[in-house]
Amino acid sequence: MRPAFPLLLVAFLACGGDDDGGSSVTSGNTATTGAQCAADTRKDVYAPGLTKPAGALSVKLVSTDPVAPTNQNNTFDFAVTDAAGAPLDGATLTVTPWMPDHAHGSAVRPTVTATGGGTYVAKNVYLAMAGLWRITVTVESAGTRQDAVFQFCLDG
Repeated sequence: MRPAFPLLLVAFLACGGDDDGGSSVTSGNTATTGAQCAADTRKDVYAPGLTKPAGALSVKLVSTDPVAPTNQNNTFDFAVTDAAGAPLDGATLTVTPWMPDHAHGSAVRPTVTATGGGTYVAKNVYLAMAGLWRITVTVESAGTRQDAVFQFCLDG
């Protein structure tokens, strides 16, 4: 296993500037607050129950810990349903954080655990810095692979 610190350091140094048009003075480090993210129309407004399509499936963001995604370690609780709205058990979920404006991901790989009833917990969703984060949830089940995409903007 390679140490994550060098990769994190390179990402931090490469993305240290305020190149996304936001103010360098912000009001907090939570999703969709403050000057930096206020004008970003690509973001999803965080709310428990936010649901995204994944092909014929649906992925619902049930909750996060902390209460809204922040620039630190996060835990995301998801519920996956099939086309008929029934909970989907036995799927494999992969959660991939990515910063599209800076062309890098996170130095920490999230882990996902099925908890039954179509629910899955993703831990170690590390969002290292301010800016727009694309959280792709890949659902693999019955030989198919579908993506749901959530986008949150973090001030910092």
